[in-house]
Amino acid sequence: MNPLEFLEVAGELAAGLREAEWRSAVSRAYYAAFHVARRLLQHCGFAVGEGDQSHGYLWLRLSNAGHPDVRKAGLELRELRKIRNWADYDLDRDLPHIVAFDHVQDADTVIQLLQAAAATPTVLARITEAIKVYERDVLKQITWQPRTG
Repeated sequence: MNPLEFLEVAGELAAGLREAEWRSAVSRAYYAAFHVARRLLQHCGFAVGEGDQSHGYLWLRLSNAGHPDVRKAGLELRELRKIRNWADYDLDRDLPHIVAFDHVQDADTVIQLLQAAAATPTVLARITEAIKVYERDVLKQITWQPRTG
C-alpha cells in the first residue's frame, strides 16, 4: 500500500464536520508521514523495529541525519506523533478543527521533505552515513545492515 493514500484520506477527514473525523484525520496524517519515514530508513539499510519503539527510532535518527531538511522532518515527525497521541488517547480534551487541518498540512510537509531527500542519491548517502555515526557514537546501537546481493 502507498502511505500517501493515508494522507489523502486524512485530507478528506479533516474537511469533515465532526470531531471524530478530525481526530481520525490527525491519526491518518501521522501514519502517512511515519510510513514514508520508515520506508526511507529501510531503503538506506536501517532495520527499523516493530511496535512502539519504531516511532522514537524514526524521529531520533532523522533528527540526527546531518541534513537540515531531514532534521526538520524528524523533529516535525516527533511533534506530529504528540498531536496524534492527543487525538487518539485524550478524548476529554477537545481537538479543534484547525488542529486537524494544520496537522495534515504538516504531515504533507514532512513527506515532501523526505521524498526530496530520497530522490537525491548524494543526500541519501549523506544521511545514511550521518545516522550510522549517530548510532555508533551516541546510541551505541547499530541497526544499519549492509545490503547483500
